[in-house]
Amino acid sequence: MASAMEQLLIDGRNALDSGDWMSARQHFTLALKSQPGPEAAYGLARAVEWAGDFAAAIGLYEKAFVLYRRRGEVRLPALIAARELSFLYGAVCGNSAAANGWMARGETLADAAGDCVETGWVHLAACLASGDLQAMRSHAAVASELGRRLGNQDLELCARSYTGLALVLGGRISAGMRLIDEAAAGALAGEVRDYQAAGEIFCKMLLCSELTLDVQRARQWMDVAAGFGRSEHAAWVPAVCGMHYGGILIAAGEWPEAERRLVTAIADYDGGFRALRAGAVVRLADLRLRQGRLGEAAVLLEGSDTDAAAARPLAQLRLANGDASGAASLLRQQLAASGGSLLTAPETAVLAEVYLALGDRERAAGLACEMGVLAAATGLVQYRALADFTLGLCAAARGDAAAIPHLEAASAEFKAAGLPLEHVRSRLALARALIAVEPPSAAAEAFAALHDSERLGAARDADAAALLLRQLGHHSRSAPRPGGPLTRREEEVLRLIAEGLSNSQIAARLFISKRTVEHHVGSILAKLGLATRAEAQAHASPKMPLV
Repeated sequence: MASAMEQLLIDGRNALDSGDWMSARQHFTLALKSQPGPEAAYGLARAVEWAGDFAAAIGLYEKAFVLYRRRGEVRLPALIAARELSFLYGAVCGNSAAANGWMARGETLADAAGDCVETGWVHLAACLASGDLQAMRSHAAVASELGRRLGNQDLELCARSYTGLALVLGGRISAGMRLIDEAAAGALAGEVRDYQAAGEIFCKMLLCSELTLDVQRARQWMDVAAGFGRSEHAAWVPAVCGMHYGGILIAAGEWPEAERRLVTAIADYDGGFRALRAGAVVRLADLRLRQGRLGEAAVLLEGSDTDAAAARPLAQLRLANGDASGAASLLRQQLAASGGSLLTAPETAVLAEVYLALGDRERAAGLACEMGVLAAATGLVQYRALADFTLGLCAAARGDAAAIPHLEAASAEFKAAGLPLEHVRSRLALARALIAVEPPSAAAEAFAALHDSERLGAARDADAAALLLRQLGHHSRSAPRPGGPLTRREEEVLRLIAEGLSNSQIAARLFISKRTVEHHVGSILAKLGLATRAEAQAHASPKMPLV
């Protein structure tokens, strides 16, 4: 039969396992008052940490560490030093010296502990702290093997997510995401019992989706990850997962929800992991830039010149304010510091636009080719879209008709990738490229870009589309009403529809692009008040000569 002291510890651990931090805190507090042992101090530290009292958690983890070491133990002290105290000193206090010191102490004790679960967690803590991909993979591999061999699924699956992260960061997207998906499925199925491990897995999934602009994959996990992130069981998860989730929502064009998530994440960081709040602030600044609220973005980005994550929005802000040279300098430094990462296509695309603004078409075209290489290496359609978009901009700057197929491809690829603002911008660039050859198609693209940018809330892009429409002779921000006369080219297209030709066949017959044919068909249906292509064929057949 358990003693009163033992029962308090058992009840406290059960409360921790069920996520009842208040009950856990009560049981461990009573145990610590009754007998100040390391088990009670460690349990209470976990309870107050997950309840969000990080300052108290640091003191209690240190107390537990000292008491365990007085007993001569090394396993739990190694875990406490590396996984708990090193992280908390860095994330909460911003004290890198203390964080590094506790990490080193944890690794030394883990060496003494040998092969055990606690050593595996120390390896994952070192994985998180490491900036070297090879070191990350090595640490994660050791932790995964220990978890497998010792039958600890929390450790094994969490290590799998770290291996996946290292692979994604190294450009092996498919292999990395497969491991992260597996770990997330295991966490969802309840195979991962530790809330901290489950939270790390979900955050890795969201982080990698955000890094690769993989909106489609993120959507398939969003409900799971968001539901976990809102859980009252994990005080730090809403901040970290909410930040990455907000970044994904920005890319997906769901800006009101993205703003809510990011504002909440910043508040959560302010209440705990203050040293990590900059990431959420930078994402909110990115949203403000997309919305055209440059002044607010500038305020949010103040003092972030040395933050690598802020390089792209800072450069975009400088470019928007006419400082293309400053934007180029900032992005060149960031790309040089990336160490040859394959995940730099978004920054490379912005730098190419900066070079075009500076009139340096050759360097811009070179960067477009680099993005093509990145797209091939990663297999990401969104990177292929960035490459096609940049190639189209470069060709348009030269007055080359090759701009049109590149921009058409980019438009389709951005749409398939679920990136609506990029889709808008590719359509607007396509409209400009079509002006000289197909003014009606240019207007159709501009109207579509205007409609989509207004729906998104992208004010500067909407204004650019409206300006282009005025240049094309449309003085309203609304598309022409149906019922107007067909243009000469529309009449030609309608005759060929009546012949039964497909859009591809019509494009070949008239020496225009398939996308242009699609615009003509849509305009014809609208003007004639018809719903389908078959109705257009029936409408035209008895009325128009087929020669």
